[in-house]
Amino acid sequence: MTTKPTAQSKPFNRLNVVHGTIEIANQMYTISKGLQHHAISSKTLNYFHNYLNYSSEFEIDWRSFRTTEKLKLYLLNHLIPENDLFHFHFATSLYRDNYDLTLIKNLNKPVIMHHWGSDVRQLSKALEINPYAKVKIATPSSIDKHLRFISNHISHCIVPDDELRRYVEDYYEHVHIIPSMIDLEAYTFNPLQKSEKPLIVHAPTHPEIKGTSYIVKAIEQLKPHYSFKFELVEKVSHIEAKKMYEKADIIIDQLHIGSYGLFSIEGMAMGKPVICYISDYMLEKYPSELPIIPATPDNIQDKLEELLKNKDVLPEIGLRSRKYAQKYHDYKKNSANIIDIYKSII
Repeated sequence: MTTKPTAQSKPFNRLNVVHGTIEIANQMYTISKGLQHHAISSKTLNYFHNYLNYSSEFEIDWRSFRTTEKLKLYLLNHLIPENDLFHFHFATSLYRDNYDLTLIKNLNKPVIMHHWGSDVRQLSKALEINPYAKVKIATPSSIDKHLRFISNHISHCIVPDDELRRYVEDYYEHVHIIPSMIDLEAYTFNPLQKSEKPLIVHAPTHPEIKGTSYIVKAIEQLKPHYSFKFELVEKVSHIEAKKMYEKADIIIDQLHIGSYGLFSIEGMAMGKPVICYISDYMLEKYPSELPIIPATPDNIQDKLEELLKNKDVLPEIGLRSRKYAQKYHDYKKNSANIIDIYKSII
């Protein structure tokens, strides 16, 4: 009788990797694409879809199973046995109650959890380093309970920066920092030209967290005095949003979190000057050449006015932004670092 090879016995480049089960800022797909670039068999499974319409290699239609039990049987009999390493995201896994983590652990298959933000961010801890902090989940006890359960089954997690590391380091045995990543070839770099009427763009995907009201108020205050255009990018697919970002001369990300996310990275990759609130704590953690223009809810109008008065500086900031994205957020480089983590847990 022959036994099926385990992750530990298979050649590394023959492992089957699954990413799931929620797409956050296109990161599952981008990481999986990077792994494929390095000859690792990887695919994504996204249970949760929205208007952004991010890509996914395969999907499960919950409705086709009629009952949760039938879905669980499919996962137990097919998806779990047929794959070797499970890379989960945003505190989700194959079962809605995370019970599959127990099953996978009992099968001795390696698992890693990737946290992205509101799945772990707790307001009390955020306020320790960020006076402007806001969070999406107002019940820290639920986050704590969830993290305790997950980390009891998974010893390795990944976060994109030191801000999120603070929320998970007391739970996991091993915490790895891998910056968010993008395919730079998918973001056209067109050096900014000096514009008499620059276009300012903001995407209020979560207006309260993004500080959209402060941004709109600043724009209204500046309109009578300066020549510029302003657009809010709302409720369109990611592909359509990118087309709008490409036209921008200045991109405003968010004013409360204290660290930058994918929108800032996309803007930098396109060679756009990006405005985003960066806490003093994170300013010390990021590379010294960070080109982002820091702004708070209190000074966003002043920061915008300074740029509108000195429009000639925008092309040079844009050039530094593109170089920064190339150095720190390229998906080929960063996915290679994820492979190193995989090797350490197999």
